[in-house]
Amino acid sequence: MIQQTTAIRKICNLKKRIKGVQGGQGAGKTFAIILLLINHAARNANKEIFIASDELSKMRITVIKDFLNILKSLKIFDKNSFVDGTLYRFQNGSFIKFIGLDKEDIGKGLRSDITYINEANKVNFDTYRELTSRAKQIFIDFNPNKKFWFHTEIQSRNDCDYLKLTYSDNEYLSNEERSEILRYKTKGYDQDGKLINQYWANMWQVYGLGEIGQVEGRIYTWNPIPYEDYLKIEKQPYYGCDWGKVDPFAIVEVKYHDGNLYVHELNYASENEIERNLSSQQLHSIRSTEIIEANGEKSEGLIGWLFNRLQIQQNALIVCDNNRPNKIRSLRRSGWEYAVAVGGKTQLLDRIGLLSGLNIYYTDISKNIEAEQLNYCYAKDRFGVMLENPVDQDNHSIDAIAYCVQMLFSQEIIKNV
Repeated sequence: MIQQTTAIRKICNLKKRIKGVQGGQGAGKTFAIILLLINHAARNANKEIFIASDELSKMRITVIKDFLNILKSLKIFDKNSFVDGTLYRFQNGSFIKFIGLDKEDIGKGLRSDITYINEANKVNFDTYRELTSRAKQIFIDFNPNKKFWFHTEIQSRNDCDYLKLTYSDNEYLSNEERSEILRYKTKGYDQDGKLINQYWANMWQVYGLGEIGQVEGRIYTWNPIPYEDYLKIEKQPYYGCDWGKVDPFAIVEVKYHDGNLYVHELNYASENEIERNLSSQQLHSIRSTEIIEANGEKSEGLIGWLFNRLQIQQNALIVCDNNRPNKIRSLRRSGWEYAVAVGGKTQLLDRIGLLSGLNIYYTDISKNIEAEQLNYCYAKDRFGVMLENPVDQDNHSIDAIAYCVQMLFSQEIIKNV
């Protein structure tokens, strides 16, 4: 017999197209969403519903297992309706299909009545966008181990409902699991609420309270400032650029004063994403400016178009990732003659040292800089031991900032770091 929980009632009250459910351990968010999708499919004919997660093999012992248990509890399971272990057909023509996103191109361009992304924090944003762009309704659930694209790209949209659940929203959670969750708190804090262990305090934050946790091994702790205050800083702006055709194309503006570095995000969309959002007329105009050099190299009109759109002065110092020299040449040909190359992954630890010696402030509208500095952390080996090298992700804006700092330090604009 399935009992209604507070979690189920709260999720039922979400009305907007995108329903984002953040929750801790034992909140029952996945179970509740699956139950609602089954009810929707059974009561409404010819509905196409997709449930996706990062790995199909894991779904078989988690999401699909819960799905089958609910059908059996409701006494509506028909083994002949369950095809290949990933598709369930209802008698009214509706179906629920399970998709693992660990294979290339799965789910792209999919049309659906409902698409549900389980453990969305393990799915990259481009995959989410491609999977849900044609969905009439979207469910998202996740544990808030750290900030990710839901918080930076989706939560503030006017078509998104956001809900946070905890173990207290699941009245039928077993006593054993409830006790285990409460143990995180007692191991993280003393009776007076004083921190005694960062690891267990973070576990309580994420899995007990359903709040965004701090990444273990976090490298940077930067602080926000209002964008209006940033504009009042009368210091020369410099620009950092980390190229990105598929990955984010990060462009940042940097100001330095007396040991303090102030940074502002100008662009984070990849070149591919920018092109997708341009009209055919805009693309034609951009490509008409491209020329073939005598050496056969083609200039890239999109680069100049973007820097012009961002109103970056052509006499500005622009410090670029050195692994795309043709793009730097395109930028120079377009009028930004002070575009220079710096960087290289071999200097990564030195750059971390330089940034760590500064007080860094980011503008409160630079959401991707905020997310990156929250999530940038040291890697671990297979035994969970922290390594001295960082994880090579969540670092596009950080790299662009580091290129600037490296150049300013070499020119002695920044001293005594």
